[in-house]
Amino acid sequence: MKKILIVISLFSLGLFYSCEGPLEKKPLDVFSELDVWNDAALAEGFVYDIYSDVVRGMYVTQYTDDWTDNIVCNDDNGGGRNVQAGNIEISSDYGWNRYGQIRKCNLAIDRLTDNDAINEAIATQLIAEAKLMRAMVYFWQARRFGGLMLVKAVLTPEDEMKLSRSTERETYDFIQQDISDAIADLPETAEPGRFNKATAYAFMSQVALQIGDYDKVIAAVDEIEKRNYSLDPIYSNMFNSFSGTTTSPEVIFFYSIGEDHNSYIDTRMFRNLTNCYNGPKLREDAVPQYHPEDEFNAWPLRWPSQELVDAYLFKEGGIAVQKKAEEFQGEPSRLMWENRDDRFEMSIVRDSAQYSKSIFTFRRGGNAHWTSNPLSTWGMSKSGYMFRKWMYEDQFFFYNYPVEWAEPIFRLGEVFLNKAEAYGRKGDMPKAIEYMNKTRTIHGGLPELPTNSSEEDFWKYYKIERQVEMVQEDDRYWSLVRWARAENATSVPELNGYRLHGLDMEFDGLVNVVESPFTVDMKFEMPKRLFFPVPESQIRLNESLEQNPGWN
Repeated sequence: MKKILIVISLFSLGLFYSCEGPLEKKPLDVFSELDVWNDAALAEGFVYDIYSDVVRGMYVTQYTDDWTDNIVCNDDNGGGRNVQAGNIEISSDYGWNRYGQIRKCNLAIDRLTDNDAINEAIATQLIAEAKLMRAMVYFWQARRFGGLMLVKAVLTPEDEMKLSRSTERETYDFIQQDISDAIADLPETAEPGRFNKATAYAFMSQVALQIGDYDKVIAAVDEIEKRNYSLDPIYSNMFNSFSGTTTSPEVIFFYSIGEDHNSYIDTRMFRNLTNCYNGPKLREDAVPQYHPEDEFNAWPLRWPSQELVDAYLFKEGGIAVQKKAEEFQGEPSRLMWENRDDRFEMSIVRDSAQYSKSIFTFRRGGNAHWTSNPLSTWGMSKSGYMFRKWMYEDQFFFYNYPVEWAEPIFRLGEVFLNKAEAYGRKGDMPKAIEYMNKTRTIHGGLPELPTNSSEEDFWKYYKIERQVEMVQEDDRYWSLVRWARAENATSVPELNGYRLHGLDMEFDGLVNVVESPFTVDMKFEMPKRLFFPVPESQIRLNESLEQNPGWN
């Protein structure tokens, strides 16, 4: 065997090992390949390192909602604002080169197969985990680019490196085969942070939905329903505290990290909260001043748009109806907050709502309007709203303050919506409505959509339901693209041809809906924008690669 050195991230290992463990055997920074693949604990460490690369690096805090109509981006949020505005350069890498992660997965699969030095059951589970992570990397890329270069084994310097792209269908077939292989060998239960069968089924429902394999979506969710998961009766439990995420009966797989390895600045909270507090950052005449115990330190990048707020339905006369803010123009704003979807107050901080110990007022003369900070508009809301979802508001944090953090990666609410969409595409409206109603009623507290409703009504309310249920879970952009492709649409109106809205109310609190002065002109060119461009530098290096349509 050719001897190489393998570096294993101590950070990753620290997520799974206590103070006593296999790493005390020799120096902790490098190990020979022979060491790793002859020691079960070190082999596990190598796979845990892939977890860090793939789960944390590619599925946690990705902020793809910033590309959509859900978000009014802060001025300095270049990535989100540029994608919203269609300012996409073929010289940039939007995620094409993730082949380092693929190589790690391939290495683990190769070295653990027919490995006599490691217990067969341990090796089998590690191979299944590596295959599922390989599928996760390829899916992350496939949504962005379509067909990919499929590297299925460990390449050597003697192998041909200039591979051509497989078709999108071939790419998704390979991803789904990896998931199926993983399902066969993953355990029913696993320690927190490791995959089990339900994780793979949940991922299969997401992958199959994106490519239109609807029977596979339904079959995968059928399997999850046989297992011990249930919708969390309180939606915010899954997002607004570490303990809630890690103990929710709805969460199928979550990422978590302890405060020894994580700071407030590394979490979603740091980018979602106003940067303002009593003193030089708040006008003396702002009403009210913040509670003296609240000091809001953050570098915010995103604010809820009025388009998102309009998606939270009203409960009226035993049915759920949509009322857009323009219908309340000139009326007292309190009328906009009454009798809404339960998730609204759990997800959004609106004018005159309490956050932490303070009352937030987003109107002119209040404490959170973009004119409230005498020094700068930068840290203040650009839409008249702030996110509550993902905020641990019962705790105070400073930028480098150690904090434990958890995010649900796969959960039952999402897979039920996947199943609803699959039934909808197959034309089975009663079943589609049945599964859409699950999150709508339990999380939203809304009346059911009658199962005899029209196909048109199902799609209208399904798309609204998915928008509010999955906000800031990196779903919206991919759903809009998926719907456009499934419906052979010639445009994505949610992402094109207008500017996002917010509230700009005077202190009397009468509704005034405006184009946010901080938003951009939304632009989504079809069909060009269904995929990102392959980086120009990669095509220059590999003449076998073809550019995506419209980007030449």
